Amino acid sequence: MANSDAADNPFEDIPRPPEEAGQIDEIADLTAQLQDMRYPAPARVLRGVHPKSHGCVRASFEVRRDIAEDLQVGLFAKPGKRYRAWIRFSNAAVRVEHDLKDGKHGSRGMAVKVLDVKGEVLLEDGGERNQDFLMINQPAFAFANAEDYLRLTKTIRENNDDATRFFAPLQVEVPGVSDEQKARILRTFKLVQQLQSVPVANPLEVRYFGAAPFLFGANRVMRFSAEPCDGEKPQVLPETPSEDYLREALIKTLQQKQDICFDFKVQVRGKGEELDIEDASTVWDETETPYVDVAKITIPAPQKNIDGSKQVERCEALVFTPWHSLADHQPLGSINRLRKAVYLASEAHRAVGGKDR
Repeated sequence: MANSDAADNPFEDIPRPPEEAGQIDEIADLTAQLQDMRYPAPARVLRGVHPKSHGCVRASFEVRRDIAEDLQVGLFAKPGKRYRAWIRFSNAAVRVEHDLKDGKHGSRGMAVKVLDVKGEVLLEDGGERNQDFLMINQPAFAFANAEDYLRLTKTIRENNDDATRFFAPLQVEVPGVSDEQKARILRTFKLVQQLQSVPVANPLEVRYFGAAPFLFGANRVMRFSAEPCDGEKPQVLPETPSEDYLREALIKTLQQKQDICFDFKVQVRGKGEELDIEDASTVWDETETPYVDVAKITIPAPQKNIDGSKQVERCEALVFTPWHSLADHQPLGSINRLRKAVYLASEAHRAVGGKDR
């Protein structure tokens, strides 16, 4: 059974900012405006976020046979259970551009769609019950909540996708920006700087994170991650990286005969522990709450049609949202509430091809 509303849980029982619902609606509207700005007719309207794909690949998602009993929750309830899956690798940049624009690294994405899951889902996926795990190559989001993301969205809408002015309060007084928000902007600035210094030469060789909290059954919260089974490899870029060097690396790797493997891991905490539900720019210290393996993702090789027209079209048609989820893994916090509206708005706008098309 699909339930479009969030399930009751003990972790979002604090009063939400009264302006949050309006902020989320405004961001969803601005997302559609930005799509029209980026893709004027007759161009095809692409995703509002992560529009550039490096490729979609077939995979399997298998719950570990030795999973601890207390972790047998939701999707992980049956040890040894194996699911079919699709994985889309991407850039988080809002435009389709050089993978190393202006010589700077950026956020890279790994979105896993686990097919035909059993149980109550929060949002059906085109009539199907699937579980999506959306990840980026950093353990936290650069933006804490809907308030900050609205400032960002307004900034890039007014400045042709240039976010520079978002950081203006760090240099000059900006009316309406509180000291608390200024502190978050500084944290965002540091996170962006750190991200731009982290190279990714091959999207199959680095670690990814869910970067936000999610339910883990009725009374616990998880953060999740996917890490290459043999660990991350040193990332050495080509001497002269092409515009699509990450796609080229993915295709080349999957032309070989060795399967690619990721360990899927979770951190789990309960009520009374530090959870930071409403601030997606925070992380849980891995020395205090270690990640534990709960499943294995296997990408079979070789896969030789990643760049073929049918596969590219299939990849473009896939719809990802953290709300394609079992109720046991409900997305939590302001950023995840925002993502529900924004991803739905983006999907709807893509479906009709943009304004007046």
